[in-house]
Formats: sequence, C-alpha cells, structure tokens
Amino acid sequence: MGGEAERLILNFHGIGEPRPEIPADERPYWCPAALFPELLDAALAAAREGGCALEITFDDGNLSDLEAAVPALAARALGATFFVCAGRIGEPHYLGAEDLRAMAGAGMEIGSHGWGHIDLRRADDATLARETTEARARIADALGAPVERFAIPFGSYDRRVLRSLQGFRAVYSSDNRRARAGSWLSPRCSYERGWSAETIRQKATERYSLKRRLRQMAGALVKRLR
Repeated sequence: MGGEAERLILNFHGIGEPRPEIPADERPYWCPAALFPELLDAALAAAREGGCALEITFDDGNLSDLEAAVPALAARALGATFFVCAGRIGEPHYLGAEDLRAMAGAGMEIGSHGWGHIDLRRADDATLARETTEARARIADALGAPVERFAIPFGSYDRRVLRSLQGFRAVYSSDNRRARAGSWLSPRCSYERGWSAETIRQKATERYSLKRRLRQMAGALVKRLR
C-alpha cells in the first residue's frame, strides 16, 4: 500500500502484560493488549496519510505473537514478519514448531532473530556462525520452509555482522526512521511504552529535514564501516 519512496516499518515485541521473568529493560517494549488493535488501525490510516508503505514486524518469538497479534492482524487483512530466536523454539511462553507452521499457513512470514538473542557485535566467529547460519537452519527445519529475513538483536551491527548476513534477502535494524523502498538493510520503529495513535501518525508523516537526513546517513555509514 502507499507510495514507492519510503516504508514505515513498525516493530513490536510481546503483546499483553510482560511475564515476571522478562528483564526490566525489555518490559517497556511490551504493548498492552487493548492498545495493540488501536495502533494497527492508526498505522493503516497514518500510512495512507503519509503516502508510505506499511510493514509490521515482531521480535523474540513470544507466544503472544500467535495468541494476540495474529488474530488482530488477520481481522484487518494484514500480514507481518515474525522474527524468532532459534534457541527459544518450543520453550515455555515461546512459539513452537507447530505454531510457526500455523502462522505461516495464515499468511505470516517467519524470519530469524538469531539463536540466543545476543549482541552480535560481541560474538566470536563460532558464536556468530551459530547465531546466523545455524539459527537459520534450525528455524527453517521447524518451519518446513526457507527463512529469508533476519532482524538484528538490539539493532547492534557493524560491517562484520552485516557480512555474516549477506545470504539473507532482507535484514532489519532498529534505527527508528522510515526505510527506503527496496533497501536490503531496513530501519524499523519499535513500539515503546507511551506510544499512541499520534506517535504513529508522526512517524509516518513527519518530513525529514536535509540536516536530519544527512545525520541519519552519517550514522548508518558509521555503523556499516566500524
């Protein structure tokens, strides 16, 4: 939907009340269940107003993806990409192999979020291979289909990390801006506590100044080259 110039990619984590074991620094990224449908409706309207394409993604592979997110998406004829951690498949409160296949059957796409949800920049070569190549194979085996997209945990990357991801068709960061059409590495805007419909409208419609665009380009270049 929308124009060809830019994409608004909204990212969510858990839907509902975060479980007690969820770390304190991750809890603000869980979206209240009652708010989530409102934000989807706001996103559809904002994307039309802003003339941008809308994409929706989810990280971490929480069971709430299937129980809360998929029904709300399906009710609006929306698809999404769900990035799961290979090492969490089938663990309590996380998606299992049957869940992944059911979601794919409902028109959702399944991608990789690595194996153990770690900062890839800090990984040694063996660990990086596990987080990229081995995780991809594990998820594809559970899904019964190829895995073509990768979401970088914590949005932390450098040229070594990006080089390890070259085999994926698309890679996603968390750089909090709209993405260019057709870009391989795409920034996303991740939900945080306090968001409203107006937050999404602003992200879809705000006009980036030349100064801001140059600053964004410089920041992305530093990450790619470091």
